[in-house]
This record gives sequence, structure tokens and C-alpha cells, in this order.
Amino acid sequence: MPKEYWVAAGIALLVLSSVLDSFAGPVSLIVGRNPFAFLSAASLGTYPLTAVAIGVRAVGVFILAVTTISAIDKQYFLKAVGVLILGVLVELYAVQQLATGAQTTPLNWTLAFAYAGALLLPAIFYYLLRGAFSGVSSQVSGEPEEPAAESEKRVEKMKEISKDEPDSPESE
Repeated sequence: MPKEYWVAAGIALLVLSSVLDSFAGPVSLIVGRNPFAFLSAASLGTYPLTAVAIGVRAVGVFILAVTTISAIDKQYFLKAVGVLILGVLVELYAVQQLATGAQTTPLNWTLAFAYAGALLLPAIFYYLLRGAFSGVSSQVSGEPEEPAAESEKRVEKMKEISKDEPDSPESE
């Protein structure tokens, strides 16, 4: 599926989460210092619509993050490191926001960032596996590392260079 559809889906999920928040009305969540404490049965039972809105928002943020990272072509280890850094940063941000009681982002968004960061964990493993097996797949499949046309151009260049050298056997 084209990346534009994924971006549109991520934005649509963010809009849907805002609509769900407006239906749920204002809530005063008490989470403590652990962003995953909200996932307790008591919190989910008390605030079900808010929980769904936070989950939908987390999936939207996750989709937008992975779509952005996927714009990098074939550098799977770089993608894995980028996703790891992003995931760690959003987790640290959420923990600090909850610990200090800062109001930089609303609590719903802070929790969504934390959950989206946790959702990035499988993406890290996926990119690591793709990076590990990307070199092996070309050797197993027997496909050349470069296209034949590129090889022919390189060989022709090498022949031209060797003709220009006075000591080469082809120049005599």
C-alpha cells in the first residue's frame, strides 16, 4: 500500500481519537509515575472510552512514526537504531511528564506517546532481522549484487583506463 495511504490512516486515527475524547468528556486521570499503570483493570473499567481514545491515538502515532522511518531505503540497521532512539525518547518523555506533573502535553497524549513507544519494539526487531538477512538473501537467491548493465559499464570503463596506460598489453 502506498505511503500516502498510511499517512492518511495515521492522521484519521488521530482525528478519531480527538472525537472519542470529546464524547468521553473531561476526565481527571490519576496514573502516578508509571505510564502503564493506566492499563490496570480498574482504570480501564472506569474510563473505557478514554482508554479506547488513548489506544487509537497511540496506533496513529505509531503508524506515522513507522511511515516516516520507512522513507529510508534499505538501510535496515539505521532504521532499527532510529526506531530504538525514538522509542526510548518517548518513553523517557512520558515518565518525566508523569513524574514532574508537567503539563507540556495533556495526559491523554502523554500516555499515547508511551504506548506508541512500546508499539515500536516489534518494529525494532523487524528492522534488525531484515538487516541481518538482507545480505544473506542475495547470496542464497543467486541474484547479482549489481545489475548486469552496471557491471558492463564498469568493465568498459576499466578497459578504457587500461588502454590509456602505456605498460598495458592492450595498448601495444
